[in-house]
Amino acid sequence: MKMNIGLQIYTLRDEMGLGYDEVLKRIADIGYKSIEMTYDPEHGEEVGKLLQKYSLIANGAHIGIGEIENNLDTVTKFMDFIGAKSIVIPWTDGIDTEESTIATAKRFEAAAQKLAPMGYELGFHNHITEFERKFNGKPVIDILYDEAPSLKFEVDAGWAYAGGADVVAALNKLGSRLAYIHIKDVDEKNTPTEIGSGKVDMKSVMETAAKFGVEWGIVEQDSCVNFPPFESIKVSYDYIKTIN
Repeated sequence: MKMNIGLQIYTLRDEMGLGYDEVLKRIADIGYKSIEMTYDPEHGEEVGKLLQKYSLIANGAHIGIGEIENNLDTVTKFMDFIGAKSIVIPWTDGIDTEESTIATAKRFEAAAQKLAPMGYELGFHNHITEFERKFNGKPVIDILYDEAPSLKFEVDAGWAYAGGADVVAALNKLGSRLAYIHIKDVDEKNTPTEIGSGKVDMKSVMETAAKFGVEWGIVEQDSCVNFPPFESIKVSYDYIKTIN
């Protein structure tokens, strides 16, 4: 199964001075079919209209757990504007000890259960720490998996690799709870780089994710070192077309 390719718009944060209209137009012109938003409630309605203009969709949005807990009405209004039902927690603190990690997982579970009857799915996006840090031999990612059974996962392939994970094995372990894959490559210094120029076997990663019904792979590059951002996302997209 071929995977549809989207872009986490955080990659272009330094280009947002151009305005959403120009940014989304350029994303669509490259060939991307979707975006994953960062939380921007002031521009939700504008983005929703521009997505239609450029025949893009929004897979979902990265929104912090505090916003979900404390400003849920604003969160859901934003999600309705962009036409998406997937909310992903982009990072978390509260994973310094086993006890705090369990408590964090309980917060995620409570939020997921609150969102589900409203038609929203809650996921979590990893960084290095969730795979690298362990308590009694158990990685943080596994504690979140066990203690928040309603939580889905958006595995960031690059950060998982940098955290010492066998990415394909990690995807197989998550199985049906894998919602999205972040298509991210890293070089020998674990610095994000264009897809195909780093250490991650992205073809195997994408094939494994697709096996579990993941329809969308989302490109994210935290820093664009080798090329300017728009050129960078085109280099990545063009490479993905050769393996997808």
